[in-house]
Amino acid sequence: MDIEHKIGVAASRTLISAFVFLVFSLLKIYFGYFSGLPILIADGVHNFADFLMFIAAYIGLKLSLIGPTKNFRYGLYKAENLSAFLMSLFIIYAVYEIFLEGIKFTIPKYPAIGITVQAISLIVDLALAIWLGNIKLKQVSLINAETLHNYEDSILSLIVLIGILMLNYGLKYPYYAVLIITIAIILYQVIMILKDSTLALLDATDKRIERVVDESVKEIKEISGYHDLRVRKAGPYYFIELHLELPPNVSVRKADKITDELEKRIKEKEPLVVLFNPHVEPSETKKQTRVLILIDSDGKVSNFSQASQVVITEIETQKISVIDNPLKKIERRKLPALVEFIKEQGVSIVITNRIEEPVLLALFGAGVEVYLSDDQDYRTALNKLKTDQLKPAELKENI
Repeated sequence: MDIEHKIGVAASRTLISAFVFLVFSLLKIYFGYFSGLPILIADGVHNFADFLMFIAAYIGLKLSLIGPTKNFRYGLYKAENLSAFLMSLFIIYAVYEIFLEGIKFTIPKYPAIGITVQAISLIVDLALAIWLGNIKLKQVSLINAETLHNYEDSILSLIVLIGILMLNYGLKYPYYAVLIITIAIILYQVIMILKDSTLALLDATDKRIERVVDESVKEIKEISGYHDLRVRKAGPYYFIELHLELPPNVSVRKADKITDELEKRIKEKEPLVVLFNPHVEPSETKKQTRVLILIDSDGKVSNFSQASQVVITEIETQKISVIDNPLKKIERRKLPALVEFIKEQGVSIVITNRIEEPVLLALFGAGVEVYLSDDQDYRTALNKLKTDQLKPAELKENI
């Protein structure tokens, strides 16, 4: 079952759940007034908030299958956040009014009706939680939130049921405690909805998605780094923009494959990412610090076939080691051995006075930069590298 189909199933079940909440909301509010049970009315208002929240979630899920339009390039996903924001303000006021009514402590006229309705609500809340959890779309945070919310509603239904029993037996102060707990739970859930919708409307970042991006980037060795990461949330969905740093010698085709792979890994971890917009730029030379310079016996810059020695240096630490050239006898057909030696030394930059195109192509494929120098002394060539005065080697030339 692909992600689009699962989201479609989730949307259908979310809609059904919403109308179940609406039915129980009307029942609880009606029988709460009829039986004189303010605590039952409070839970009915809470169920109405659930109805609105699940409707908003359903709209968001359905809009994700439509995508952006001509006039709304980023889609209409924030409609969910706006409706959730307005709904939260209404619920907070309603809960306040219900609390004032609930503290009057009136013995209910028909407690059996309230007990029956609340017991059925408890069973239905548990059934809905199990039903939504069976979609097996655990990587989608919205489905997880809906499932968890139904389990929380089950606990709240149980608390309200206990409160009705206490009210029936005239247990005034225990009833007040249950009433306060009920109101506190409802307010906490509504305030969390208000907070999330406000942050989404203000384009606040999402730390969890930032961690997903960071983990995915580190899994791809060709990526040197990233910066200017921006994460926006619209409804249940995420938009990601960032600057990716790749080696300067990476081709456009290769860069496209790398960004596609990164997008794939991010969406595997969070399928609700609907927009991934990377800006590719070359990584800075200063991040590639280990340099190999081919030299002759007099310390002059040479090449793979003629150099008697190689100098390996680290730019930041200025450590220098000189060894006999093991690459001198490597022929074209043994280019993998040359590349393997370069990798073993941790070299990311090579300085030579000339290079054949097959060798240059092999080094580029390994992510190694190559610079040309006609300087007599390798120290002069190294200083020019640090000040960006060396010419980078290019393909399609027999240098």
